[in-house]
Amino acid sequence: MAEERKRITKMRNKELLRDYRRVLNEAYESNQPINRHDIIKKVLLESRPHYYVNFDHAYNVIMHINSKNEVAKKTRLKQTMWIEIYHKVKETQEKQPSLTLSSALARVLATERASRYYISEAYAYKYLYNVCRQSRNINSVV
Repeated sequence: MAEERKRITKMRNKELLRDYRRVLNEAYESNQPINRHDIIKKVLLESRPHYYVNFDHAYNVIMHINSKNEVAKKTRLKQTMWIEIYHKVKETQEKQPSLTLSSALARVLATERASRYYISEAYAYKYLYNVCRQSRNINSVV
């Protein structure tokens, strides 16, 4: 499970870096002032990434929401993400009543995009800062 989590986080971070570079390039091209914090906020709020969650974990969370009508997650961001996924699963089942919960969930995770990144600004800033710093160090050695 830990390896799966690392793999999912790595994929999400790769998409985050791609979106960050895209927004940064847009800012350069439009001659806007470059402010890393503002760019990261824009990336987090306006990008539409995949849902980077493990199917089995997602199924358990959705079942918990179905039975308890609550999301048992610590952060508000994660609660919001799970509620969004839950509503998309229910919407998918309403459109196709023959779908099981697991089939609807699989369809949502495979085809739908999140409305935003569900990670903290602090995490995104730290991750992107470290990637950019490593890139500068590698380029300065060459």
